[in-house]
Amino acid sequence: MNIKTIYPVLLASLSIVSAACGETDDLKGNPPEGALPSAEFIPSDLASEPFADDAILITTTDEGAPFYSLELLADGYYLLSMYRPYGVCDAPVGAVVDANGNVSMLKSCRRRATRSTADENGTVRFSDGTEYGKFEKTGEKEYRLSNGVTVDLLNATNSDRSIVYRNVDGSVSRVYVNVSEPAVGKGARSLCRTWRVNSLEAWGYLNGQYMAYCKQTMVDGKVETVFKGSMGIEEDDFFDDDDLPYKVIFSSSYSYICFYLDGQVDIAKWEWRDQDQGVLHYEDSKENENYDDEWGGDVSVRFAGNQMRIYEDYSYTEKGITSRTVIVNTLTAAN
Repeated sequence: MNIKTIYPVLLASLSIVSAACGETDDLKGNPPEGALPSAEFIPSDLASEPFADDAILITTTDEGAPFYSLELLADGYYLLSMYRPYGVCDAPVGAVVDANGNVSMLKSCRRRATRSTADENGTVRFSDGTEYGKFEKTGEKEYRLSNGVTVDLLNATNSDRSIVYRNVDGSVSRVYVNVSEPAVGKGARSLCRTWRVNSLEAWGYLNGQYMAYCKQTMVDGKVETVFKGSMGIEEDDFFDDDDLPYKVIFSSSYSYICFYLDGQVDIAKWEWRDQDQGVLHYEDSKENENYDDEWGGDVSVRFAGNQMRIYEDYSYTEKGITSRTVIVNTLTAAN
């Protein structure tokens, strides 16, 4: 049983299945006001990030190239992959009910790349061969990365489809590349930026009966948690203190990146399911060697001022028992 949240592989934040249900002292069987998205999707009017016009994703199939992909993000950071990424996924979160009605919880799987300590230039290297750092613009389409690499992308989008890549050792390569078409429209301009995570709030239901509630709030770089549950369901069954991302990036090249307090990072893909209604789809990247086409879901996004809320609503039925999880993620634009 996999119920998946917008944060990659934070599966089944509150996936609850039980053969019986106890009395609760607050919520009934319907999500409270504010837990579900408004009917109308209204894009925000936030100004674009400083490097929005430079944002680009290039990849290469040249086996002799010194890199696999380079993405310049609108906030002035970059992602550089030295070789084709891949993911590893263990057992997903879920719950199993035995013949006696006992509930067994299954822990989440995380498709994350362990992050090493940043170097003196602020470049962060992940165990999957990806680097994350700042870039500076040194010419019309020339950029210097914080790892010392410089790239000239002037011909990346013309008929030549090539870039000049100068490595840290001074060697120069001309690499033929593919350029991804960026997301366009008011919805994409609203979504595609760097976000700071404020909170995650979730409600769990069983056969229409309220079962559990959890809210995680980011306060001064730490997570504060409020939890209420029944039938022996406890806070540790669902969340660790480091499970809440502190920063999320949606890029115009359909990447989204989550940075967690435990020093790990998720990198995956998104696309519009219905841009007019603010419904987006997220999934495992098809570039991953262990691509899982069942890992994904649809969520609704809504904007208000400099905030974005991501609404998730999942139901699962097995042997006549239906569990439902409703989740609201609140984020604030970083710039």
